[in-house]
Amino acid sequence: MPANNPSALSYWILAGYGAPHPASPDGLQHVRRDYSRVLEVDPVTLAVVWQYTPAEAGFVIPLDAQRFYSPFVSSAQRLPNGNTPITEGSNGRVFEVTAAHELVWEYLSPYQGKTYPLHLVYRAYRAPYDWVPQLPKPVETAIERIDPASFRVPGAANERRREVTVLDVQAGVPDAAFCVATREEAGERG
Repeated sequence: MPANNPSALSYWILAGYGAPHPASPDGLQHVRRDYSRVLEVDPVTLAVVWQYTPAEAGFVIPLDAQRFYSPFVSSAQRLPNGNTPITEGSNGRVFEVTAAHELVWEYLSPYQGKTYPLHLVYRAYRAPYDWVPQLPKPVETAIERIDPASFRVPGAANERRREVTVLDVQAGVPDAAFCVATREEAGERG
């Protein structure tokens, strides 16, 4: 897209700001939601060209939509290859997704603030290798994807699941873990 053609540019909006209305006289918290979103908007038609929300991240809305949320300090950047690094600033998370929303890279900041116990990352941008001409361009190598079902931290329990029988839990009921029998149903045990 030519930089001198404003109609070809898209804008990024991370969340919550808009025109004033009765529920938001100053335009802050324009849309009340418990998740962030990254939007690429065509400035001429105002159509959403691309977006990244908890739905694209694979989260169940509304149950765990808040897992992609930063109320402040965040950013997004479109790379020449079409990928998008996103900074979820208040959680100290920086990750990159493809145009098809596939997660290709992720960083979680281990640094915690002294005044506020948060892992803040204000913004993060991908800088091209040629910004440091003194260093040779490194060879990028893909790493093998971790299987979350079998990955274990050293010293953690093995991957086999154990089943535990809990007295007074109704068996055969959907979501039985949440259905504890009453004393009458359990036969007034002990």
